[in-house]
Amino acid sequence: MNDYSGIPEDIALQTIWKSFGIFMAVGAVLILGFYGPGRFHYMGELWMLSHPGMDVFLGAASGLLFSGFVLLLIYTSVIEMPDNAYIRLIQKIAEKKYGLFTIAAGAGVAEEFLFRGALFGVTARYAGDLPALLGVSLLFMALHIPQYRGSFMIHAVVFVMGGALGGLFLYTGSLWTPIAAHITYNAILAFMMKKKARH
Repeated sequence: MNDYSGIPEDIALQTIWKSFGIFMAVGAVLILGFYGPGRFHYMGELWMLSHPGMDVFLGAASGLLFSGFVLLLIYTSVIEMPDNAYIRLIQKIAEKKYGLFTIAAGAGVAEEFLFRGALFGVTARYAGDLPALLGVSLLFMALHIPQYRGSFMIHAVVFVMGGALGGLFLYTGSLWTPIAAHITYNAILAFMMKKKARH
């Protein structure tokens, strides 16, 4: 069992939402500080829905495919979900009232704004789409290293998923598409972790 000192056994949902607020603030600072001319227009465009039904449907369908693929890898023992303090904390959060909503919607919106909206948007402006896609996918994977420490395959899956979320953002030009994908993926995986914790 891999435990890490300093990881709390439980955490209040209010604290988690504060951390999502920090993600959003950091994303806004990155865009306003580094995007350059058109920063306010870009920030507004991120939240526009030109094809609401199609953008959200494509995102949700992609999230369903991602989660189905990961669950298939887990059930066929290609990858194994680590048993560590981070995973147990997520399971405990999922058990709370509004816990699944927090894991799915909170992380989905905050992480997508920071990684796809801000980091990808700013990096792509200066370095181009492909370097931005690769670099931001690596950072996205790095954020999840403590959670999945010890499982190279899961890290690889998170990297690929980061690239796919970036691809959805590039394809639709809408932040809502990767947000819908991220929310769907997190909701399904957190629900499965919650079920596993009860057995």
